[in-house]
Amino acid sequence: MALLDKYKTLLATAENLITDGFQFMEQNGVLIIRGIAPNAEAKNKLWDMYSQIDPNFISGEVLLDIDVLATVKGCRARLVVNEPMLNIHKGPGVELPTIGNVQKDEIVTVVSRANVYWWLIRTDNIEGYCYAENIELV
Repeated sequence: MALLDKYKTLLATAENLITDGFQFMEQNGVLIIRGIAPNAEAKNKLWDMYSQIDPNFISGEVLLDIDVLATVKGCRARLVVNEPMLNIHKGPGVELPTIGNVQKDEIVTVVSRANVYWWLIRTDNIEGYCYAENIELV
């Protein structure tokens, strides 16, 4: 119950912002929040709120399993680094789990810019955040 108290403002905001499938549960010391956000701004707002409560996501107490509606359009971009691939993270930070990667020159959809460093991107099968410096719009 302690996590529900600690993150009550995050939960309340999630309940207001998530338009489809809002769920939450506390399991093995982790608060899991799931659902579909109507737009990238709503998803980014939840990550911002979480980072204010737990800077740099050090505790690992929250799992935000939030996607943006698939009908939300973005713009096309590609990976432009010398490395063969770029990691996609669950949220906007290297401290957060890597959930996939994109290959060099692969085309992705940029859904939004979460902040100056991180962009929310979508591939055919994954949605997550990657370091903005490594992506160029096409």
